Amino acid sequence: MATAQDMVAGLPEGGLIVGAVMRETLGTTLAFVSWYLREGADCVVICFDDPEDPAINVLRATKNVLCIPCTKGFWRGIGVAASARFPKRQNRAMQFIYRSLKGGWFMNVDGDELVHLKGRTLAEELAQTPGDIRSVTLRPAENIQAPDAPGPVQFRIEMDRDAVNLIYGEHAGMMMKRRGLSGHTIGKTANRAGIKDVIMRQHFLQQADGTVIMDHVIGPQEGAYLLHFFDQGYDIWRAKLPWRLSSSGFTPRARSVLEPILEGQDPDPKLRDIYEHLHVFDAARRAVLSQYDALFELDLDAETLAAKTFPDALKGGNQAVRYAI
Repeated sequence: MATAQDMVAGLPEGGLIVGAVMRETLGTTLAFVSWYLREGADCVVICFDDPEDPAINVLRATKNVLCIPCTKGFWRGIGVAASARFPKRQNRAMQFIYRSLKGGWFMNVDGDELVHLKGRTLAEELAQTPGDIRSVTLRPAENIQAPDAPGPVQFRIEMDRDAVNLIYGEHAGMMMKRRGLSGHTIGKTANRAGIKDVIMRQHFLQQADGTVIMDHVIGPQEGAYLLHFFDQGYDIWRAKLPWRLSSSGFTPRARSVLEPILEGQDPDPKLRDIYEHLHVFDAARRAVLSQYDALFELDLDAETLAAKTFPDALKGGNQAVRYAI
């Protein structure tokens, strides 16, 4: 039986390696892989949280892709229980990959995150990064729904307090701490291989004394975006609500608003109203985002890209793609 070390034996000795722990639809997984191969990844490493994920058979023979089925033996081999909370397993898996590298860059992302840079690929951005910079962090842009605007996918980016107050009105307090976003505001980081005595966190590497390694941060001003597909509709938001309330999924202010509603009678009308105010934007509200330089639009072709890269695999089965908003 292959050990964890056996599974990473095929990693390249340099270049760009993108890693993720995923449990997604086949369509989303193939779109994710296609996207990062186009971004210049020399290897996309997918640790499949479901060791029998159907994408494994599709991708196993794909050049520049490494599939790791996360069996109980794999988790045991990297020193974490298969029953541990997902963030702990995720960080441990990505730390294992990072420590297995002999050179190049490593970027740890989630399955709902795609990197986009205007006019260059991620590999090109990292290749021109000065040698004394150990890490490059990309700030997030978070998808929003715009039912009246078919075409480019709409994203919101961090905004100042005035914009948060104007855009979210009575719900501004829920959005203030994260500067108008619902998900994380830190972004994700590409790190040079070989940094000693560090711990892998979700957004960056951290030294033993707690020092965060974020040498170089780029964002919209540099034409750099971590496209974060945080929202997938009310039903999924509602289903995840109890879990997010019990973790760090919401700010304390947001929890103080949502918890009483959830515990009260007939919560769904109030919850849906809040959800739509936070995630659904008509033309007028998008205009305010634009006024404050907090709106980003992109003709996203992840679904088409996946279909071109894996034309046979997507003819049947679960073809739903997270990035086809």
